[in-house]
Amino acid sequence: MRPFHLSVLSTLTATLTSVTPSSAQSGAGPTGAWRQYATPEAAGFSSEGLAKAFRYADSVRSGAVMIVYRGSVVGAWGDVSRKLDLRSVRKSLVSALFGIAADRKQISLDRTLGSLGIADNAPLTAAEQGARIRDLLAARSGVYLPAAYADASQDTERPARGSHAPNTFWFYNNWDFNTLGVIYERFVDSSLYASFDTRVAGPIGMEDYQLADGYLVYEPTNSLHPAHTFRMSARDLARFGQLYLQGGAWNGRRLIPREWVAESTAPKSTVGGPGQGYGYMWWTRAPGSMGATYPEADKRALYYGSGTGGQLVLVIPSDELVIVHRGDTDNNRYISGRDAWRIVELILSARTGTASGAAARIPLTPAPFASQLPAVPEPVFIALDAPLRAELSGRYEIAPNTIVRLFEFAGRLFGNFPGQGEAELFGTTRSSFTIRALPGVRIDFERDAAGRVTGMSGQIGPPRFRGVKQ
Repeated sequence: MRPFHLSVLSTLTATLTSVTPSSAQSGAGPTGAWRQYATPEAAGFSSEGLAKAFRYADSVRSGAVMIVYRGSVVGAWGDVSRKLDLRSVRKSLVSALFGIAADRKQISLDRTLGSLGIADNAPLTAAEQGARIRDLLAARSGVYLPAAYADASQDTERPARGSHAPNTFWFYNNWDFNTLGVIYERFVDSSLYASFDTRVAGPIGMEDYQLADGYLVYEPTNSLHPAHTFRMSARDLARFGQLYLQGGAWNGRRLIPREWVAESTAPKSTVGGPGQGYGYMWWTRAPGSMGATYPEADKRALYYGSGTGGQLVLVIPSDELVIVHRGDTDNNRYISGRDAWRIVELILSARTGTASGAAARIPLTPAPFASQLPAVPEPVFIALDAPLRAELSGRYEIAPNTIVRLFEFAGRLFGNFPGQGEAELFGTTRSSFTIRALPGVRIDFERDAAGRVTGMSGQIGPPRFRGVKQ
């Protein structure tokens, strides 16, 4: 749905200079639960400096922050075990899976859309069919079609169809990213989520990720290709960042090719100013590209995955550092890119040196934010059988000449809401529904004495509505 479509954390994009991982970076991640330095000073950080970062994060109502140095935690703030939507950080996870698949010879990144038989609601032109998988990974496909789960800006800024040949122009394009998920499930593994669990989450010991944390977001009127979305905790996302910091190895086991880690986090396009770039679904920055607002970050080469509302996994190879920031979008708390990067800058400003090799470690001890809200309970969804989908489908008049249209697609129930877009409806009962990508939404169906559906009511965003079934 347009108001809830998701985009990159901010326009802070980057180019990365090559950094060779040190021996510490190529070492082992935690074999069990995260361990934490007994004091920030033991990790080469100032307690007072980190306290400033903590207070700032609390003041802007961040959901969680994790700081990992050399594989151990320097700071864990907020609810680091709470699973939240990754938003566009999901793309960096999919990038890892393609690197693994290419290395295993399961698919060639030079395969074209035409050779793969990829189509959409609108047939692809001959030029569009020439786009390769690697062009989609770099957001350089030249295919400019509507896409599911896209920020509204993608609709307004999307180039004219046919205006750029494949691999000649960068455009942040959910059509590219979503189609990659479809390609993966058609040609590599029938379940992208199961593959991530087997290839990445399980081997690195993610503590919270489950298969049910991945779900598809369709907008069938716009595109046949869904977005593969993820919910993930801060402490699990930190493991993913640590895996990349270690060059794709974990406890002596090669999970992602080292070459892919380097290739995917090197810029394929310059995006914005000098030193600002985009790789294979990772944003990159070279030293000197962050500007005077972030002087400490400006000194460093870094790469990151980011998403709307303050979702960020940041890797700084020169400092052997991973920083994760989460916005609690379940509670409608969206953190700006400016605030997320301000927190990063304060963390980097707290660096005083390097960790002692004999520094004591303790069990992870997250510090709660005073601004923290309780987790939004995750609903249990019922299966929507064909008779129920058919019964609910139809047109509902919510105002004169204003119609909500409910329809079936691929065994699912969707609503097209005027002025707000399209979304799948998930049932908690046979009469009460929600939109999974937008916690807190409730839509109720009304029935007459005979049990026939006569209308619907609900709220999506500020406006409430009630409609009569036609």
